[in-house]
Amino acid sequence: MTDENQSTLPAEKSSTPLADHTKPDRFGRQSVSIGKPSSSKGPIPSLNSQESSHAETVSMLKKQYQLAKRQKRWLKITGLIGVVVILLGGLGTWLAQENKAFKMAILRVVSPVVSIHLDPEMVSIPAGTFQQGDSRGEDTLSEHPLRKVHIKKFALGRFEVTFEEYDRFAMATGQAFPGDEGWGRERRPVINVSWEDAGDYAKWLSEGTGRRYRLPTESEWEYAARNRGKDEIWAGTSEQEQLEPYAWFNSNSTGRTQPVGSRQANGLGLQDMSGNVWEWVQDCWHDDYQHAPTNGSAWVEANNGSCGTRVRRGGGWTNDPISLRSSFRNGYNADSRSIQIGFRLAQDID
Repeated sequence: MTDENQSTLPAEKSSTPLADHTKPDRFGRQSVSIGKPSSSKGPIPSLNSQESSHAETVSMLKKQYQLAKRQKRWLKITGLIGVVVILLGGLGTWLAQENKAFKMAILRVVSPVVSIHLDPEMVSIPAGTFQQGDSRGEDTLSEHPLRKVHIKKFALGRFEVTFEEYDRFAMATGQAFPGDEGWGRERRPVINVSWEDAGDYAKWLSEGTGRRYRLPTESEWEYAARNRGKDEIWAGTSEQEQLEPYAWFNSNSTGRTQPVGSRQANGLGLQDMSGNVWEWVQDCWHDDYQHAPTNGSAWVEANNGSCGTRVRRGGGWTNDPISLRSSFRNGYNADSRSIQIGFRLAQDID
């Protein structure tokens, strides 16, 4: 029988054989390695990529941790600085007080052998002639009769004598330190000093400097307060509305003295000639100007002068403006002390 009647079967399609990656092991067996099929989801991340992402996260966390540590450290430092500033502020105040005490102790030790004075700031007052007294009819007969007075050249303190200056005198001479009423010392005008105390201070300063210091005469004081005798009611102005910038008195002093030089000066550069404290002058008290000298000298015992009472000028921190007038006169016991009275110095000039 022939094969003619047999149907011819189609040839079997051959597929591409898998790559042979076999390798005999030590026993001669072969292991088959089958290639990985492709996936439609894309490549699977490699181990290196995962490790890199993890390292970045760790690095970021470390940076945040370090930043938080620095912020915490700066907060601590800032807090410590604040504490130190507060402590140093208190220490500075304490040291300032201790330094004053130390300074005073040193001055006390050296005062027997050297002068510990402070030189006052003086203003040269030119010679001139003026009409002394009340020319405006403002007050009593004590400022009359008007008369022409000639003033020689002299110098006058720019400021009232301060506690800072007077305390050195008290230390050097063993005098009692005048009370300051708790208002402070340093640059405030000295108060609680008698006319005799003021004279003793001037004498001590003259001996220590070789210059001739003294209290001004009543005529010298008024001539200087009125800017060489000009017709000014107060030292610096004739307008009461403008008085406050020039003077400390009852409406602006807050019930106490104020540091010298804190108001405007008059035309000669003198400060506090009106207000702050009354100022002792040389003259004995007379009820008026009858027979008063016309050469600017002090008027003392002559013509029934009452030298147990000395003249004070300028008004003070407790007074109304009327008592601050440059021509206003008032007397006070020479041996008495008051919280309203101080003084300023004059100096003779050749």
